[in-house]
Amino acid sequence: MGKILFLTNIDRQLYLWNQAGKMLTKQQPEILCSSKMIQDSTPWGEEWQGRLAAADIIIFRWMGTGLDCRFLQNASAFMQQDQIRHLFLVEDAGDDVVQYGVTQSQEALLRQYFAYGGIDNFYNCILWMSCEFCGGAYTFKEPCLLPWNGIYHPQAPAVYQDFKQYKQDFCQAGRPTIGLVFYRDEWILGDLAYQKAIIQEIETSNMNAVLVFTNGQPNPEVNAPGAQAAFEKYFYEDGRVVIDVLINCIKFSLTTTQALELAAIQRLNVPLLQAYTLSNAYEDWAGSTAGMTPMDISVSVSLPEFDGIIHSVPIAAKEQNDRGLAAYVPMPERISLLVRKAEKWARLRSKPNAEKKVAIIFHNYPPLNSNIGSAAGLDSPESVRLLLAAMADQGYVIDHIPADSKSFMDELIAHATNDRRFITAKQIREAEGQLTTAQYLKFFKPLAPTTQDQLEQDWGEAPGTVFNYDGQLLIPGTLKGNVFITVQPPRGFGEDSSKLLHSPDCAPTHHYIGFYHWLRDIWGADALVHVGTHGSLEWLPGKGAGLSRQCYPDISIADMPNIYPYWITIVGEGVQAKRRSAACLISYLTPPMSQSGTYDELEELEKIMDEYCHFKTTQPDNVEAVKALIREKVAAADLAGDMPEKAGESFDEYIGRVHAYVTDIKNMQIRTGLHILGCAPQADDLIEYLLALTRLENGEIPSLRQTLAAIAGYEYYELLENSSTMVADGTKTYGAVIDEIQIQSQEIILTLAAGQFQAGAVHTIEQLAWVRDLSPDQLAKIRIVAEYVCNQLVPSLLQTRQEITNLMAALSGGYIEPSAAGAPTSGGADLLPTGRNFYGIDPRVLPTPVAWEIGRQMGDEVIARYIAEEGHYPECVGIVLWAGANMRSHGQCIAEFLYLLGLRPVWQRGSMKVIDVEVISIQELKRPRIDVTGRISGMFRDSLPAAIAWLDKAVEIAAGLEESPDINYIRKHVLADAAALEDQGVAKATAWEQACYRIFGDPPGAYGAGVGELLESKNWTTIDDLANVYIRFSGHAYGAKGKGTYQPELFKKRMAGLDITIKNEDNRECHMLSSDDFNAYHGGMIATVRSLRGTAPRSYCGDSSDRQKVLMRSLQEEVKRLFRGEAINPKFIQGMKRHGYKGAQDLANYVAHSYQWDATSGVLEDWMYEKFAEKYAFAPELQAWMQEVNPWALQRLTEVLLEAEQRGLWQAKPETRQELQKLYLSLEGELEDRSDSD
Repeated sequence: MGKILFLTNIDRQLYLWNQAGKMLTKQQPEILCSSKMIQDSTPWGEEWQGRLAAADIIIFRWMGTGLDCRFLQNASAFMQQDQIRHLFLVEDAGDDVVQYGVTQSQEALLRQYFAYGGIDNFYNCILWMSCEFCGGAYTFKEPCLLPWNGIYHPQAPAVYQDFKQYKQDFCQAGRPTIGLVFYRDEWILGDLAYQKAIIQEIETSNMNAVLVFTNGQPNPEVNAPGAQAAFEKYFYEDGRVVIDVLINCIKFSLTTTQALELAAIQRLNVPLLQAYTLSNAYEDWAGSTAGMTPMDISVSVSLPEFDGIIHSVPIAAKEQNDRGLAAYVPMPERISLLVRKAEKWARLRSKPNAEKKVAIIFHNYPPLNSNIGSAAGLDSPESVRLLLAAMADQGYVIDHIPADSKSFMDELIAHATNDRRFITAKQIREAEGQLTTAQYLKFFKPLAPTTQDQLEQDWGEAPGTVFNYDGQLLIPGTLKGNVFITVQPPRGFGEDSSKLLHSPDCAPTHHYIGFYHWLRDIWGADALVHVGTHGSLEWLPGKGAGLSRQCYPDISIADMPNIYPYWITIVGEGVQAKRRSAACLISYLTPPMSQSGTYDELEELEKIMDEYCHFKTTQPDNVEAVKALIREKVAAADLAGDMPEKAGESFDEYIGRVHAYVTDIKNMQIRTGLHILGCAPQADDLIEYLLALTRLENGEIPSLRQTLAAIAGYEYYELLENSSTMVADGTKTYGAVIDEIQIQSQEIILTLAAGQFQAGAVHTIEQLAWVRDLSPDQLAKIRIVAEYVCNQLVPSLLQTRQEITNLMAALSGGYIEPSAAGAPTSGGADLLPTGRNFYGIDPRVLPTPVAWEIGRQMGDEVIARYIAEEGHYPECVGIVLWAGANMRSHGQCIAEFLYLLGLRPVWQRGSMKVIDVEVISIQELKRPRIDVTGRISGMFRDSLPAAIAWLDKAVEIAAGLEESPDINYIRKHVLADAAALEDQGVAKATAWEQACYRIFGDPPGAYGAGVGELLESKNWTTIDDLANVYIRFSGHAYGAKGKGTYQPELFKKRMAGLDITIKNEDNRECHMLSSDDFNAYHGGMIATVRSLRGTAPRSYCGDSSDRQKVLMRSLQEEVKRLFRGEAINPKFIQGMKRHGYKGAQDLANYVAHSYQWDATSGVLEDWMYEKFAEKYAFAPELQAWMQEVNPWALQRLTEVLLEAEQRGLWQAKPETRQELQKLYLSLEGELEDRSDSD
């Protein structure tokens, strides 16, 4: 009798096959039927060749896309070559060859047996194959169809095929109804323990449960309906939606797999909660700081986000049962939380708005009165003020809406805040939020014992001393009817900065978790709104995904609906909020953007340089005088140090460099204000926004600027790089041509605006004088962009109003549509409109082929730049790896890491998933392999574990290549380090593993770099203090062998040897001076190198904001570019002045972030500090404005400038120092008086 072999990576299919095989063995022992579980990592070798060659028929049942791993590819090639009969049952095989020796009708019947499923069908399938392929003569049954879908209830004798009958038997009128969808295979197998537990919990909570099993995708080959049919059949009655919340237990994405149209979820319009069934055992999950396996993160967390889900919790783990099935075991405590979450979301649908209580939480970092409402890119006070108005219009009880954002913040700060310097006895006494010791202890004592121990170890006996006034924990904020406006508590490092060095994963304070307990359980909030990017809740210690009751975000948010407006550009952090604080995101628009232009000395310098270019041909006698004037203006603009005249360089060459620099500054994109939630750009802001959105290509839509340059006969980037060059007829410079292109772009947009951006407006462009002379082909190219503006961009921008309307819909328990996220002005205009629940990316595809090419360019650029400056190749590079940047750029930094090592990704055909890495030969590489160390963020660790695995594997491969150390620097260093470790007594294999550690990051379960908090606390003296905190936060090794183990000495060795540090940026909407995170990670790395070695590395910033022109700048160049182009640009300052309190806050933070970069990296010069003092602190109009709208911000920036001077980071002019001291003392007295009067 022949042999049948079944191979699969699906444990349930293996179980069914084995059970059927056991039945057959008893009845027909001559049937040789075997099976084996295989995985992506199953090694291919001679043993497998022998096993496959011995079989008469081999069936592969593979959950994946095509032949997406090396094992399958090798097996396929071997079986095709040896003509072994086989069939791969896979999805989306594409060009893969999936069978040999199996006819079309045989394949159809096999697919039918497997699709129908169940032990009986597998039993008869084996019998049929024994007859068909092995010469047997047995009686078998045709495939037997089981229900494709149905409603399950454990008390029913059979599944329901009709909702009305089920409703009559199990639903009670007037109760919320919770729907749940799960896999048909679980019903077929009788693996229904978690479903029973959920039904019991729902019904015990006085709600109705409707649990539906279904296939995911429809299968036309066997007439199998998919999830869409099940939704329509069971979640509606007479056209009316019958559920209030839907819990999804199906993995992957329902919409991207075509199991369900997005419109079907939109039509339900109920919250979609994602519950996780784990692939590992409960003990593995409970003991893991990651929480979920890389595969679970991909299929149960990342991919479902494409459907607009709200994350909940794991509800079941897999355990081998007495039948040999890897069955799901319910997690009762997590199921209870899931049902409570569902109930609270459901109550939002039925509870009248007039009865709802909503807590609106401003972030507050650092926890000062200057920084309430810290939200990147957002005018948070004005946004909340408009939200309050919208809520009042819809019936929420709000007793007072402030007239403007100034009065709003004055009212809020008149109550207790986080800034205890100004808290008064009256504010404490009259605080509307107070948590008594008894109330806190009632909440505290049911916490897990380990949690209680950690809280008390870190912060003392409950309820601690932080914000404890006479036994009451103070809850800051002000009550406006049924809306409580409050500020998120401090994380805790400011209370005890020693924890930065000793306990980076310390618990939040008693006050922190007590704050959320008070909102939820004492005050009785129905929902929370966290305002803007970003707070600290989602960064508290705990599992990365699939949180437990011991994770602090879970303890804090518990079962509360969490609605979170988030900047569309900041992808990674937004995804973190989704996954670790169960946030329903509401994306908001990028702040207004504009071209920097020139101003003050730069404007004068540009004009004089243009005169020089003209005078060379028209007035040569005046050239020398103009040269002298140019040198004078270069000095006046503080450019002499950056643009010195080089020996042997002609003056024309010198002017070319200076002109190109000024042109670059002039044409860079800068922020000119802040976004206000729900407010679409209007008037000038709209024009500028459209110019920014059309500046680069958007998919198939060409760049407007590049189009106009080509029409004029130029290549746009050549104009930018050679701006002092005269055109052929000598009448103007290339820089002037760029100006003309900008003017033409504006004329086009303004003309469209005059026509209200209607379809007919496109034709009015033809009336522009300079357009009339264009050829039909040239005009057609402009029309493509113009139609895109009218038909897509403007309608999308007008939909910005849905930021508020969708937030209101979420407060009413509605479904929020999903969307991709990223930087709209960096070629991502199609990401609009905002107001949606954005997602990240499929981590399995990183880096994509496009990202690989850009990463390769960045690698070449940084090497070339270093060689130009140092004269030889760099041996060691340190790179900062953030999740958000790699989600936005599709893995550019991951690609650069691989390329520097001299390896590249291998992509699967069709799906384009990364399935391996391979060596680039030295002959192709044409350079040595560079030793690369990555400092990953906590979010990168949590969300991109597959990328870490590839990077770690690449390091091992590169280090293991038998190449000369002269061309393989990583091998050179690994060999030396491994030998040193062996000398210390470390075993040889372990020494090699540790010497290969190149991926370092935070302690498991913790986040951040610590440097920002230390700088804010002012509790540091030398660069060594900053380095020690960075090492404590960063010295944890990750990879196949390093699971976050603390390896400070190995990390220090890596840091001490760095020739280069680099952090890349993929957009200009946020940058290294707009947040302290950039300095904490990259500046912290530089500070560590300086501390360990005594000298600074070469530090660079890669710029891929324009994918067609990848650039590499030194850190100093990037800081000065931002400083000149944005920080002291009147256009930027005036833009911030439009936003009152928040605008002043952001100006002060700009100064603080700049100082922090100087503290770690020494990048600011004295003149830059002087400019900050002149433009921000001393400018009479700006000073008066800040004193009016946010005097605390004026005090903050003044204090920062004085601190920098006192630490010796700059030598202030005596008059500057005196004026700053005078201003600070004046503000200190004024704010103290103000506090006393309140």
